Amino acid sequence: MNPAQSIAQQFLQQYYQTLMTNKMSLIQFYTDASIMTYGGEQYNGIKSINQKLESLSFQKIVYKIDDMDVQPGAVQNSLFLFVTGQLQMDDSDTFKFSQSFQILPNGQGGLYVHNDIFRLVY
Repeated sequence: MNPAQSIAQQFLQQYYQTLMTNKMSLIQFYTDASIMTYGGEQYNGIKSINQKLESLSFQKIVYKIDDMDVQPGAVQNSLFLFVTGQLQMDDSDTFKFSQSFQILPNGQGGLYVHNDIFRLVY
């Protein structure tokens, strides 16, 4: 496994674990420069993204990543990730999803989500 794949796996594990255990803590991955597209609707900046996270009505969610691709990003030490998988909300049916992330250095030795595109696949 190359270093980019290792970083991507660590990021995804932390991101989805946070979403499954405390969705409101997910905001720590974003900044005012972040953009999220969720099911075709775009949310710009931390306030708008936080409002979207607050609106998610599920109490319990389980994610399973089926596959992941990673490429070096255009900015030094950034990554572009594409994820496919399955999720289950509140013990309902299982849904397929795809999600892409562009993660960039945050200037403090870590990374943040600059772009996030999420879509259920029917």
